[in-house]
Amino acid sequence: MEAKNIRSLNSAVYVMRHFVELSAKLLPIYERITRNEPHSVHSEEDKKRIEVIYQTYDINPKTGEFLLGSNIVALIKKAYLELKNRSHQNEKEAQEQLEAFQEEYARLKQDWYITLMN
Repeated sequence: MEAKNIRSLNSAVYVMRHFVELSAKLLPIYERITRNEPHSVHSEEDKKRIEVIYQTYDINPKTGEFLLGSNIVALIKKAYLELKNRSHQNEKEAQEQLEAFQEEYARLKQDWYITLMN
């Protein structure tokens, strides 16, 4: 593989990891905002900002599987959509999707740490 291709691949992995780490911070906040009623003006603004991020990042889950060796992007999308459309009927599903994402993120973080140590 040529050096420029390696650099491009490394850049893509870095962007993907950044998106995953950003999601690890934003999805729990989004979960809290979408759970609590009524919303304050501040939390409503935060909710809209988070929604813009997930509507802007349209990453193909297959790309995440290729770059990270994980279905984490699909888990992020599922968790976000469940939280966005949450209701009393799908509350359990929303929590399960968020937990599935968090478990996979913890596993990936451990893998990244081990890779860094080598």
